Amino acid sequence: MTAHPSPYRPTRTTWIVGGMTAALVLGIAAGEASGWPFLRQPLENAMTRAAAVPVQLQGAVKLHLLWRPRLEVEHLRIASDPRFEVPHLLDARRVTLAWGWGDVWRWRRGERMRIEALQADELDAHLVRSADRSANWQLGADPAPKDPDEDDFAGLPRFGSLTVGQGLIAWTDVVQDVDMKIQLQGREGETVSAQRSGYEAVFSGRYRALPVKLQVQAGGTLPLLQDADAATRAPWVPMRVEGSVASSRLLFDGQAAALLGTPRLQGALQFKGPSLAAVGKPLGITLPETPPFDLRGELQHEGGAWRLQASRATIGSSRLRGDLLYDRRTQPPRLSGLLAGPKLALADLGPAIGTRGPAAAEPNSSGRVLPQRRFDLPSLKAMDADVQVNIDEVDFGTEKMASLRQLQTRLRLQAGVLRLEDLQAVVSGGSVKGLTQLDANASPARWEARLDFAGIDLAGWLRGLRPASAPGDAPAATATKALKREREQARQGGDQPVQAYLTGVLSGNLQVRGEGRSTAEILSTLDGPLNLRLRDGTLSYLATEAMGLDVAQALGVVIQGDRPLPLRCARFDLVARQGVIEPTLAVMDNQDSTVWVTGQVSLRDESLALRVVTRPKDWSPLSLRTPITVKGTLGKPDVGIEAQGLAGRVLGALALGAAVGPAAALLPFIEQGREGAADPCNPPAVAAAAPAPAPAPKKP
Repeated sequence: MTAHPSPYRPTRTTWIVGGMTAALVLGIAAGEASGWPFLRQPLENAMTRAAAVPVQLQGAVKLHLLWRPRLEVEHLRIASDPRFEVPHLLDARRVTLAWGWGDVWRWRRGERMRIEALQADELDAHLVRSADRSANWQLGADPAPKDPDEDDFAGLPRFGSLTVGQGLIAWTDVVQDVDMKIQLQGREGETVSAQRSGYEAVFSGRYRALPVKLQVQAGGTLPLLQDADAATRAPWVPMRVEGSVASSRLLFDGQAAALLGTPRLQGALQFKGPSLAAVGKPLGITLPETPPFDLRGELQHEGGAWRLQASRATIGSSRLRGDLLYDRRTQPPRLSGLLAGPKLALADLGPAIGTRGPAAAEPNSSGRVLPQRRFDLPSLKAMDADVQVNIDEVDFGTEKMASLRQLQTRLRLQAGVLRLEDLQAVVSGGSVKGLTQLDANASPARWEARLDFAGIDLAGWLRGLRPASAPGDAPAATATKALKREREQARQGGDQPVQAYLTGVLSGNLQVRGEGRSTAEILSTLDGPLNLRLRDGTLSYLATEAMGLDVAQALGVVIQGDRPLPLRCARFDLVARQGVIEPTLAVMDNQDSTVWVTGQVSLRDESLALRVVTRPKDWSPLSLRTPITVKGTLGKPDVGIEAQGLAGRVLGALALGAAVGPAAALLPFIEQGREGAADPCNPPAVAAAAPAPAPAPKKP
């Protein structure tokens, strides 16, 4: 027979182990169901030791350690270090505190504590930080180090969400220059109508030296704090924000998932105020000083990135629009996107480049006309930027100069270097191309520009060249046709009226650099060449004779009417050396005369020392030809003549008149002229044709 094994029978040890396991499971289940009441005091003691300040758990307390670990407390109070002189750090009622054991494990290994959720029906908190960077939220026997580069709230736990029904949060921070109070009020429940349910928050006080007062209305319980890990899971809540930041007015109407920390929101925005710079400063955004602005558009924020889709932005007389992204997740923060619009008035950006707005062309109290106001160079290092700019019209703010059209450029700001790359624009039938750069890292800051321009109708661009009776602005195509028509009539010797004293198609280039902390300082150190050419142009007959003081021919022009003379050539080769601009060749030549310009313009002291010499090609019976001088300053130029040369002619006339007779007195004033002179714009002929330069004035 085959023997069968006897059935297994548990031993006594097995029964004991099983019983203990069952008892443990039942005990844990009972503890979870009852909220572990016997752990209340040990938990309070442990929290006090960890925080290094008294922590009190009052009233009903329930603790859940397994499924969704959390602590429910009727009244939670966390004291503040006495040296901060506030009644407590936190006093909250009907509190639910939730966490994850993984977060606790990482906290024990040295990472910052993260709390899944903190919800309180009532809350009163006082957050204080002193000048030495110590803060009452830096809990523990060994608080967070006071590193200037550390997180502003290092030592304070990160919250997946912090939701408050009603209460008060007082935040005083000497380091951030903040003194803010946040008052919260909630209305919900069976006794509250649906129209009146929701929450309100009032932010009042000072934020980074700017007074702030904002009223927030939410259609439901809106988390006050939300970190990036939980932001995408937060539910949307209708929200309206209205109030003031300094002297700017703000209205936001949309929805949000948090207010502070890592907010998540989207909605319509209306924002108006006296200057964009005041708005950007508290946000850490580099924005220029501007006239009053009015902004309308859509605002979104998620994951630390702000996006503004501006359908209308009025800044002074400028009208713009844009789609811009400001990303604070990078270091430094970065602005990117598109800025466009029908019009940009340079006067609206005047304060940003050191002028005083539209009137900046007038001399200031010191007599200077160049902008003296210093740039805000540190702000160029506060962020990076990459913005495409497309502007239909750039208005220079004066009727004497035509606007730029179809401006396109790429604005790049990286590591303190501001560049306008791939710059191109249309002006009076021609074009401007190039780039500019300002390096704020150098001391003093370095600026450079490389520009090429071609095909520009000079009289169409510089309207000040037109007589008062001449027609004003005209489209580029019309101006070009008028230029060709005037040129052809000048060749044919017609008697048509002059449309402009000087016309032609302008081309040239410049490659200059300077350094300084303002526009005036940069120009006072300007170095580099500037080259200009004028072709297919005309020069007013009256202007030609006036520059040469040819009285007889000028009187004839006045009687018969002015007419344009075709320009044989016009060339201006200039060079800047330490803010002093001197012509190496500056000449205009037509069938009547050749006009030379020598001397210098100093941008260091804004002084003028120019000499204009006109050499005729025709005979004239009454000429007082003598060099014309332009002295004084940019703000107050002084136009005169060289009296020495004119006095010689007058004395000679008096001597001949006395010796020979009255008719002989006219001989010194007769100009013979020189026909067939060499082309003065041709460099090989310049040395032979150019007049001797005037003695250079002493440099400042």
